[in-house]
Amino acid sequence: MRRGSRAGLTKEMLLPLSTEKVRALSLENHLAFATVRAGQGDSEQIINLLRIIYLAFFLREESASGADLDLYRQAEAALDACVERAEVGAEWLLLDPEQTALERLLVVHDEQLSAVPKHRYLAAWDRMQRFITGTGRSPIPIEEEFAVDE
Repeated sequence: MRRGSRAGLTKEMLLPLSTEKVRALSLENHLAFATVRAGQGDSEQIINLLRIIYLAFFLREESASGADLDLYRQAEAALDACVERAEVGAEWLLLDPEQTALERLLVVHDEQLSAVPKHRYLAAWDRMQRFITGTGRSPIPIEEEFAVDE
């Protein structure tokens, strides 16, 4: 008899994250966002928000609302714009459309955290960590450009 891919996983690893863990992660995520939204952020909060974007991207199959790649592209672009402004001396601040993009992503990520089995969360975390220490290129694919016949 063949074992499935879940062989060796404990019951704990197959269950969703604990309610306490989900609440703690969500609070940490929303506090980082609120700090930047209020114009009180710095590179630390931006790094936390980037981590959230990439972790959510790696968990995108865990919720129906997470399937839209534009969600991740827009959130990443919002933080890129914030960083570009900060590099020329502006505050670490998100403009209204950028805030909206991050808010949408945080809602989806909260859904993901509530539903994901622990083993998938840990696998996504591992992928995110490998990305961070790797090439530095975004794991989020850019939009494909379609050639227009002339």
